[in-house]
Amino acid sequence: MRTSTTKQSEAAIQQACYMWFHNNHISLRGLLFHVNNNSASSASGQLHKMLGVVPGVSDLLFIYGGTVYCIEMKTPTGYQSEDQKTWQKQVNKQKVPYYIIRSLDEFKTLIKSIIE
Repeated sequence: MRTSTTKQSEAAIQQACYMWFHNNHISLRGLLFHVNNNSASSASGQLHKMLGVVPGVSDLLFIYGGTVYCIEMKTPTGYQSEDQKTWQKQVNKQKVPYYIIRSLDEFKTLIKSIIE
């Protein structure tokens, strides 16, 4: 289970990555987005399940060139949950690329490799 410190760190990494993308790839805005897979309460969790939330879905999706790229944010020492590992296996079977990103530099390298 992740601690709140880890979540904050992951959130900080994700925010830096998103803001870099938003500011440097203006023509692609809206094609990188966060998947809100967290619920504040059990009641909202039940509603989210009924609306189609799937455990383990990556933090970000990036749509480019007819491909969806799944991007999971982790701290340098963070690890995937079992749900995340299961979901990664499912999307990889569909030939959908899945990446674990641990820093802004890794994210920049990934995005540049996709769009250039």
